[in-house]
Amino acid sequence: MLYLFNALVARIKAQIVYLRTRDELTQLDDRALADLGFQRGEIEYIARQVADAR
Repeated sequence: MLYLFNALVARIKAQIVYLRTRDELTQLDDRALADLGFQRGEIEYIARQVADAR
């Protein structure tokens, strides 16, 4: 049972990281994103990669 709880907490934390990363990247203009090497269409993919890496 403890395993399920820990898995749930980890998933919630990953979701929070995803949302924060996505929101921060979304606030950047296209030039700032290009300076980082990203395009606007990649934001959700990048945010998911960041969240899954933790």
